Amino acid sequence: MTFSSYAQTPQPTISEITQQFCEDLSKKLRTVKHQECLALQLHASFKHQSVEQRPLTYKEVVPKPNTLPPKGRILFIGGIHGDEYAAISLTYIWLRTLLQPTTSTDYHWLFLPLANPDGLFQSPATRTNANTVDLNRNFPSPDWQKLALKTWQTHTGANPRRFPGDNANSEPETQWLVQLIERFQPDAIISLHAPYGLLDYDGPEHALPNKIGHLRHRALGTYPGSLGRYAGEYLNIPVLTLELRSAGTMPSTQEIQHMLKDIETWVETKIGASD
Repeated sequence: MTFSSYAQTPQPTISEITQQFCEDLSKKLRTVKHQECLALQLHASFKHQSVEQRPLTYKEVVPKPNTLPPKGRILFIGGIHGDEYAAISLTYIWLRTLLQPTTSTDYHWLFLPLANPDGLFQSPATRTNANTVDLNRNFPSPDWQKLALKTWQTHTGANPRRFPGDNANSEPETQWLVQLIERFQPDAIISLHAPYGLLDYDGPEHALPNKIGHLRHRALGTYPGSLGRYAGEYLNIPVLTLELRSAGTMPSTQEIQHMLKDIETWVETKIGASD
């Protein structure tokens, strides 16, 4: 299936693609305004698109000119599950905050605000991508071939919302994420989800968190093909997963600010201090 807005002939420019993307996004999420999205100046991958040929967008935030080199590299992923509206919206809000002229950072951030655009733009939105694959079960962890489908059948009763795909790393969105992790070499990965209302963590013990805002640490465990299993356990990258309390209701403004402050503290004390 081809999404016609992005599959025009002749091929649209990256600027035209991101303009269309922002227009569509603002119609889907009331918290993301069209002009605010355009102001982010998102980039779209040249080589990778979603199943339905939507752009896979990203934005880098680096220390201001004439400052010291970045203390580390942080990958921030939102929207792996397209039906988690609040998590997607909050990723855009935090990206916008970091880009404000009055905000400074000592780190190199790579934001992927919407890793699963096809899931969000379905009617209704879906956890899975357009191939009905749960991207958070499709990462190429070493145990995928042996355990992914078996675990899906025995632990979830073959729940279609958690289908890991027929093969590891089969989806264009997952392939994009894997390639970015390989190229960016993040010192930590932060992933935003909903609605379990907790803080999960996978990776080396030195970066184990206590809390982010009202979210307290409670280990959920990992699954074959999950980001935590692949990046946290296999690649040994600290993977911090924020699970908001609601997929459809935003936290308060005060809580949003509190969480962002705690994220910055975690990065500074657990990631920057580990070098």
